[in-house]
Amino acid sequence: MTGTAELADQVTSSPRLSHAGHGSDTPRFRIARWQIPDAVFIIVMLLALAVATAITLKLQPSGLLTPPWSPASGIALGLGICFRRRYTWMLALAVAAVSLPILVWLGRPTPLAAALIAALAVEMIVGTLLLRGRQDRRPKLFTPSDLARFLAIALVSATLYGVLASAAFYLLGYPAGAVETLQTGVLKHVAGMALLTPLLMAPTYRIQRAGYAETVGHVIWTLGTATGVFIFDDTLLPLAFLTFPSLVAAALRLSTLQLSLVLIGVASIASHGSVNGLGPFAFDQLGGPTGVALLQAYQLSIVAVLLTLSLLVGSEREMSSRLHESEELFRKSFNSSVAGKLMGVRTDDQWIVERANPSARALLPGLQGGIRSLDTLMGRDAVDKLSQATDSLVDDSARITVQLDDGRSLDVSIAVIGETPKGTQFVVHFHDVTESERLRQLELEEMNRAAEVQRALLPGKLPETPGWTFGTSTSPAKQIGGDFYDVRVHQPSIVLSLGDVMGKGMDAGMLAAATRTALRSNDPGMTPSAVVTRAAGILEGDLRRISAFVTLAYVQVDIDSGDFRFADAGHGLHYVLRTKSGRVERLSSDDMPVGLGDQWRELSGRLAPGDMILLVSDGVLDLWGGSLDGLENAITQCANGTGTGPQEVVDYLCANAGELLDGDDVTAVALRRAG
Repeated sequence: MTGTAELADQVTSSPRLSHAGHGSDTPRFRIARWQIPDAVFIIVMLLALAVATAITLKLQPSGLLTPPWSPASGIALGLGICFRRRYTWMLALAVAAVSLPILVWLGRPTPLAAALIAALAVEMIVGTLLLRGRQDRRPKLFTPSDLARFLAIALVSATLYGVLASAAFYLLGYPAGAVETLQTGVLKHVAGMALLTPLLMAPTYRIQRAGYAETVGHVIWTLGTATGVFIFDDTLLPLAFLTFPSLVAAALRLSTLQLSLVLIGVASIASHGSVNGLGPFAFDQLGGPTGVALLQAYQLSIVAVLLTLSLLVGSEREMSSRLHESEELFRKSFNSSVAGKLMGVRTDDQWIVERANPSARALLPGLQGGIRSLDTLMGRDAVDKLSQATDSLVDDSARITVQLDDGRSLDVSIAVIGETPKGTQFVVHFHDVTESERLRQLELEEMNRAAEVQRALLPGKLPETPGWTFGTSTSPAKQIGGDFYDVRVHQPSIVLSLGDVMGKGMDAGMLAAATRTALRSNDPGMTPSAVVTRAAGILEGDLRRISAFVTLAYVQVDIDSGDFRFADAGHGLHYVLRTKSGRVERLSSDDMPVGLGDQWRELSGRLAPGDMILLVSDGVLDLWGGSLDGLENAITQCANGTGTGPQEVVDYLCANAGELLDGDDVTAVALRRAG
C-alpha cells in the first residue's frame, strides 16, 4: 500500500505532507502532532496487533477457552478507520495474515484459528464501513452523540463476530467454546474496541485544564488506586473505587486523548489482577465466564461514562473559550476603532450611554466629565433625529447625519442589539464629517459655477437663416458635461461643431469649454481641417497634462449651394438624411481624436433641398442600444415622418436622456436645407 494509500482523514483537511527536505510525496498519517508515513503506520499497527494477540492468548487462564479481553478488535478497527474504504479489504487480509500464524503457534487448531480470524476480519470490515460512512471520512469523536454512534456500531460488529465465532466453535467440535463465546465474546470485543479505537478516531484536540505536573499527578493517582484495588489486597481500598472518583477527576481536567490512555492503563491493571485471582473480579473466585463478563462490563462502563463526561466538559470548555475570544475580539475592536462607538439603553424618555470607546470620548468631551445622557452630549435636535431613525429601522439598523449643538456634523450608524429590562439596548458608531461636509459643499458650489460658465458658452437663440433650419439638444450626465456643440452663421457659411471630451465632471467640462473656444477663435471661412489642426495645437499642452483626448466633428456648409466640408477627429457619428430617397448616410473617417493625432483629412458632400445633416454624441448611441444599426434605424424612422423638422429629430433621439444620468452626456445638432 506504500505510495498508493491516501492520507488518512484528519480533523483539518490538510493536504499530503512530503518528507522534510525531500521532494517525495509519500502519504502520511497524522496522529496527535506527529506525521507518520502510511507504510510505517500500518507496520506499527500490525506489530501491535500481533503482540496484543500473543499476550492475550499466552495469559489466557486455564479455566477459559477464550482470552479474557480482546485488544486485537480495537487495534484492527482502529487501523481500518484510518484509511479509505477501498483499502479495507486489503487491511483486513493483512490483519488475518498477521494473526493466523500466532493463533496456530499458540495451540489453536488451524481450521478453528482460520475461522476465528475470518470472523475478526468480518468484524473489522463491517465496523470500518459503518464508521467511515457514505462520506468515507475518518470518524470523529467530538460530542457524546459521536461516542454513542461509535459504541452502537461496535456492538453491531462485535455481535456479528460473536455469532460467527460461536458457529465456528460449534461446527468444528468445540461446543463449550461456542457457549463461552456467546456469554462473553460480544462484551470482550466491544470493550476492546471502546478502549483502543477512540485513540485513532478524529478527536477534539482540546487543551486540557491541567498542566504537566497536574497531569502526572492524575495519572499516578488513578493508576495507583487501580493497582491498590486490582493487584493488592482488595481490603486496602474500598470498592467505592468502582464509582470512579479519580477517573472523574481525570475526565474533568485532562484532554480526551489523555483520558483514553489512562483508561487503557486502568483496564490493563484490572485484567491482570482478575486473571491472577486478585481484585473484585478475580476469575478463580467468581468463575471464569462470570469474572470475564463483570470485568468487561466494568471496562465498557468506564469508557462510556467517562468519555461522555470528557466530551461534555470539552464542549463546554471550548464554548467558554470561544465566548472569551469573541468578547476579547469585540473589546479590542471596540476600544481601538477610529470611529466613535457608544453602547447604551434607550428608555421611554432618554438615551443613556453605558459604554464608550476612546474615540467617542474624544469626539464627545462630555463623556470624560461623566455625562451619560445623549441629549446633553449631542443636543436635543440630534437625539430627536436618532429617535426618528430608530423608530423606522430597516433590518434593525439605520444610518443618518446629525448636527450637534456646537455646529459639528456626525455621520451616525445605529443598530439595535435587543431588549433589556431597562429599555432597548443599542450601539452607535459615528465619526466627525464636519470638514468633509464643508469640502463637499465647496465642491458642489464650484461645480455649479463651472456648469453655469459652460452653459453660458453654449449658443443662445439660434440664428434665423433663410432656407435653413436648426435643431439642438444637450443633456449632461452630471452638472458639468464633457459634450459641447456650437452653431455659427457667417456669410456665406454655416459652421456646426460637436465634440466629446473623455470623462465627465469639472475637468471634462472645462476642457470642453476650452475646445469650443479654440474652435471659435478661427475664421468661419477657414477649412475644417485647418481649424481642427490649429485647435489641436492650442489644446496640446492641456490634453497632455491630464492625459485626455477629444473626439470632434467640424462641418462647414455653403449657405447658397448646400455644399459642405467636414473634418472628423475620431468621432464618427455624423449622418446625412436624404429626403428624396429616404436614405440615411453615415459619414466618418479613420482619423484620430484631438490629443492623439496631428493630421485630419477633409471630406465633402452636398445637401440637396430637404436634406439634413445630423451630428450626435456617443450618449445618443447609448440611448439606442449602443449599436450603429439601432441608431440608424431610429434616425431613419424619425426622419421619414411627415413634416419632421431638425428640432423634432433631435428631440426624438434625445427623448430618454434622463435614463443615462449616470452614464454619458447626450448631445445632438441638426441642420436642414429647406426644399
